[in-house]
Amino acid sequence: MARGMFFLFAFLILFSGFALMHTFASSSEDTPATREELIISVDSGDTLWDLARTYKKDSMDTRQAVHHLLERNGLSSSSVKAGQSLIIPARMLP
Repeated sequence: MARGMFFLFAFLILFSGFALMHTFASSSEDTPATREELIISVDSGDTLWDLARTYKKDSMDTRQAVHHLLERNGLSSSSVKAGQSLIIPARMLP
């Protein structure tokens, strides 16, 4: 009986820790652009791939630039809409 209570208590502590980590890690607040970053507005016909190719350093692979754009803007897919604002991260700018 004591062993069962111990495992139940340990599980509850572990579950609480994971719940707290998830709560703090998945903040829905957008981080504003820094002075080194660039904010652009998506035009009709733009794709994330085209934008990455346009704004990336010459030495950077376009796939890596797309990843940076997805990550910085909190996007789950590469779909963008006309009028949408995107932040170009400083680490990909020339």
